[in-house]
Amino acid sequence: MVREWVAVLCVVLLGVAPVAEVNAAPGASYGHDFILAGKAWPDEAPVARRVDVAAVSAPESAALQRQRLDELEMQQGPYAPALTEPLADLGRSLSRSGDSVGAARAFNRALHVLRVNEGLYSDNQLPLVRELFSVHRSLGDWRALDARYDYYFRLLGGAGEQPDARAAAEYFRWQREALRRGLDASDHRRLVQLYETNEQLLTAARDTLPAEQRWLLIDSQLRNLYLIQAQARPDAFSSRSDGPVGFGFRQEPLQELDVYEQRLITLQRLAEGRGTELLVEFIAAQDVRDEALRARAWLALADWRQWNGAQGDALEDYRAVAAHLQATGQRARLEEWFGSPVELPDNGAFLRDPGEGGVLVSARYSINERGVARDVETEAYDEADKGFAMRLYRGLLRTRFRPRLEEGVPVASTDVERSYRYLDPEAIRRFRAP
Repeated sequence: MVREWVAVLCVVLLGVAPVAEVNAAPGASYGHDFILAGKAWPDEAPVARRVDVAAVSAPESAALQRQRLDELEMQQGPYAPALTEPLADLGRSLSRSGDSVGAARAFNRALHVLRVNEGLYSDNQLPLVRELFSVHRSLGDWRALDARYDYYFRLLGGAGEQPDARAAAEYFRWQREALRRGLDASDHRRLVQLYETNEQLLTAARDTLPAEQRWLLIDSQLRNLYLIQAQARPDAFSSRSDGPVGFGFRQEPLQELDVYEQRLITLQRLAEGRGTELLVEFIAAQDVRDEALRARAWLALADWRQWNGAQGDALEDYRAVAAHLQATGQRARLEEWFGSPVELPDNGAFLRDPGEGGVLVSARYSINERGVARDVETEAYDEADKGFAMRLYRGLLRTRFRPRLEEGVPVASTDVERSYRYLDPEAIRRFRAP
């Protein structure tokens, strides 16, 4: 049965035309302005660790650690290799106690000692740099965190060596978060470099990494492609007038755009086909032996097509995914993936606030068998927030959904009632503020 599915996919792959321009505008950037209340994607949008008061270290514990460090430094000198681990332990203690500034100092000094003794690009720095990720996040110091991730990627070897797929995917995840946090005056350069670096590692990994690790890079690139699609100029699509207006590009003539804007326009024209190509190749790969992973990739393909407006292909894919789950003994996933309509994209690529900010707005609507919202009604819990209810109304009409399936067939869902967080200016300010 599995071989039959792979054979079908190989035929599909022959029909993929990644160089063709898209004919429909993509759906709404779900997560950018509103999100289902309680929804989270911790793999894409982590939140800062909260200090557990019950686990706070006693002040004298850190004092004793500092005393032992002073004694060790007196005996062996300020750059003794033996100082590295006690400094790291002190940083962890201070971090657990909520003293993020003190923790940053301790970890930075541990890094300095390690560099003095082992060189600037010692792999032993990686655990300390990862500790600093958490510290900078707890401080909301996004620019320092950005610099740490750049250094982290250099330690990994950048795009010039065989990649550590999991570590590289984490670096790419941060780049998307940096884009959402608006760290740059213009995000075109970062987005282009993100896509191209991810693509370089995918090329390097094609024949060398096992399927499970390749998937991390493919999934990352797919999320990058979502961002590229959302940044597109409206005139990059066909003459449809009902598509959403993109954000990001100014509307000057092409020759007046900078080199990164021009490159993004080129990437966008190929984006839908490139995403499809990546996923179909992976699903059909002979070394994908984990049928749960194959099914996840196939669902990602269906969602990608649905979000890009290729509903006919997407609905066929949803049926095929359901049949594949049945054939490979994964029936539990049918309810998880297809038990109710799902807002797309379902990966957090656009999520600007992973916390609890925003204005609560209730919504009632129907989703037809093609994943389109109908009969939308919205109501703010607070009368003062009526404007956000109207914005949510418009946003839901532009949102594409994965439809509910019954017996493997897409069906309509009526009387859907949900609560959403609509991100108000204060929520966005907190998300972006240092």
